[in-house]
Amino acid sequence: MKDFVHWLFSQNNSDLQIGLFDVWHFLYLFITFGGSTALALALKNRSEQAKQRAIRLFAYLTIGLYVADFFIMPLSDSYSGISVYKLPFNICTIMAAMVPFAQFNAKFAPIKSVIVTLSITSSVMCMCYPGTALGGQPPFSYVIFQTFMYHAFLYTWGFLNLAFGSVTLNFKNIWKELIAILIILVWAAFGNTVYDGEQNWFFIQKSIFPFLSDEIMPFMVVFCVFGSCFIVYCAYYGIRALINKYNNKKITVA
Repeated sequence: MKDFVHWLFSQNNSDLQIGLFDVWHFLYLFITFGGSTALALALKNRSEQAKQRAIRLFAYLTIGLYVADFFIMPLSDSYSGISVYKLPFNICTIMAAMVPFAQFNAKFAPIKSVIVTLSITSSVMCMCYPGTALGGQPPFSYVIFQTFMYHAFLYTWGFLNLAFGSVTLNFKNIWKELIAILIILVWAAFGNTVYDGEQNWFFIQKSIFPFLSDEIMPFMVVFCVFGSCFIVYCAYYGIRALINKYNNKKITVA
């Protein structure tokens, strides 16, 4: 049993390899974006209760997989015990800690839209460019599966909140995302300072791009994440406009 478990979570459980933007990478992206869209369409005409159950399910899956990771990591040869890097100092892991509060605590309602936007933004950025996560390992090894599934759950939670109208976005309030990003920057800098090793939380200690210096990365991170939030807002407004136009056309025809 022990041997099977270690093989299951091993980074050497197959001769296949996953690389950046190869067929396996696109498969994970298709499952995430296609699956979440299909789920939203399937539940479009269902009751509000059914929609909220789906949203709550992905809130549970997000925090559940994040917590389970700390128990599974010691079983995988991709890690040497429990990785300190998985502590909530990266934007994605911070979102895991924030999702339960945003979903189940009404006191967080004023900033739920911010958490939703950052959850979508951070998960999409990480899935599209996961950096060292695609290191030629088998596409269904634990480290790859966990990386994509965690971010898929996080993305789907945020996406369903917008799709079902549980959260609405207003461009007048986008400054809240910028403030949140700066707070995360300070929190990540604190983690990078007090923990031993080169954790590079939030990618502000060391550049992950060969064409950018380490010193400019904090500014680039803020620019990229906030710019991605802006794109999410634009997509939200654009899709809402298309839906309203379609609905008005149906009313006119009827």
